[in-house]
Amino acid sequence: MKMPAGAALASLVLTACATGPAPAPGEIADPYEGFNRKMFAFNNGVDKYALGPAADAYKTVTPEFARARVGDFLRNLSSPVTLANDVLQAEHSRAGNTFARFGINTTVGLLGLWDAADHFGLERHTEDFGQTLAVWGVDSGPFLVMPLLGFTNPRDLVAAGVDWALDPLTWVQIDNDSDTDFAVKAGLGILGGLNARVAFDKQLDALNAQPQPYIALRRIYSSARQAAIANGKVDEDTAYDDLPDFDEFEE
Repeated sequence: MKMPAGAALASLVLTACATGPAPAPGEIADPYEGFNRKMFAFNNGVDKYALGPAADAYKTVTPEFARARVGDFLRNLSSPVTLANDVLQAEHSRAGNTFARFGINTTVGLLGLWDAADHFGLERHTEDFGQTLAVWGVDSGPFLVMPLLGFTNPRDLVAAGVDWALDPLTWVQIDNDSDTDFAVKAGLGILGGLNARVAFDKQLDALNAQPQPYIALRRIYSSARQAAIANGKVDEDTAYDDLPDFDEFEE
């Protein structure tokens, strides 16, 4: 039987993740550091000359209140992916919380423009398939920095495709017009990116002010992912308290 190319690639990557040598506790596997540093510099250049100025313009023309509504709306749209991964991790109480939040925010919160569920004591959390694979025992593999996509690892890179497939918006059709579908989904992606870039402007400045931004980024990402997989419980041996908080960088 022939295996589709994408499935074969995913299988190879996940096998490499699972069988590769694990780093010692507190260490971060980074065998591709040379490549990663070049991609880090490239991404910084894109941010400096394109994304940063675009985010500044967006901030100038969009009031803080409107940006908050955009953030709430986009986070609500991501709820089905979180719900699917809650279920896959057998986190039934968290799945119920996500389902209730989505229902309240979509109705009372006017399609998610307001996080009404938060006022009912239902706290927001996120889950992705990378976290699900980690719960299932799949190792992350080495640290990677990808052009434009940013920091990740092989497990999370493959898992992003599964989250894309789990997202109902991937399959929604608007007026049965593929061009309209593409324009709306691309617009939402761009809007989310700009909104997130504005929201984390100070944290990015703090990162770039570090003596070694690349090392700081690698530690932030590793610590944030460990905390996310453990549902907020940070391993004291691998936490980095002196670095900016990127734990909520999800948009």
